[in-house]
Amino acid sequence: MTSIDVASAGPLPRKTEFRQCQYTGLKVDIAAQTLIKVNAVAAVVFLAIGGLFGLLVALTRWPAVHLLSSEMFYLVLTAHGADVLVFWIVFFEVAVLYFASAVLLNCRLAAPKLAWVAFVLMVVGALVANVAVLQGESSVMFTSYPPLMAKPHFYLGLIVFAVGALLAVALFFATLVIAKDEKTYEGSIPLVTFGALTAAIIAVFTLASGAIILIPTFLWSVGLIGNIDPLMYKAIWWGFGHSSQQI
Repeated sequence: MTSIDVASAGPLPRKTEFRQCQYTGLKVDIAAQTLIKVNAVAAVVFLAIGGLFGLLVALTRWPAVHLLSSEMFYLVLTAHGADVLVFWIVFFEVAVLYFASAVLLNCRLAAPKLAWVAFVLMVVGALVANVAVLQGESSVMFTSYPPLMAKPHFYLGLIVFAVGALLAVALFFATLVIAKDEKTYEGSIPLVTFGALTAAIIAVFTLASGAIILIPTFLWSVGLIGNIDPLMYKAIWWGFGHSSQQI
């Protein structure tokens, strides 16, 4: 593997370092490579945590074991849903988006510093939501339908996570623009990149749906809004819930 400093190759907005993959021959932006790794690792960590919670749920539903009390069962089930159906999936998608853009198109990643901001927001949001559940009084299940109310920091954690993920998706789109402007590929984008583009479009709808309904729900939990219409919540929330599993 060799490092290639391409700062002198053109008027780039930042100094970009690449390495040449000895197996594929692809030119890999070092900053993108690091961000791909950390997002993929975070995805696996939350999958493992969610899987552990899932095991506890299964052992509780097994009549011969019945491990947890009813209160702990719903607490663990809430955390399991958030970790497995939201956090691990979206972290992994972000890793795929960075790979399908910066690596497969042989270009630099747009604004790596903002990508790190996105990652930090996602990690903080996911951790805050998990802590809120584990502290008790936020066992509202994955769907968290009103009138069930969690602690405010449960909703806040989900909102912060969604903001970070939206920022990461925006950087994916920006990287596609950079690749096209700098002519780092010929013809149409690769099929994998096209698939990632489709997933990113779905992700925008998914995360926006979550933000649209979770922001007023957060305000409701802190007493700034009198009530949340359960039917409206259910309709908008599933724009987030179903789509998060499709990306």
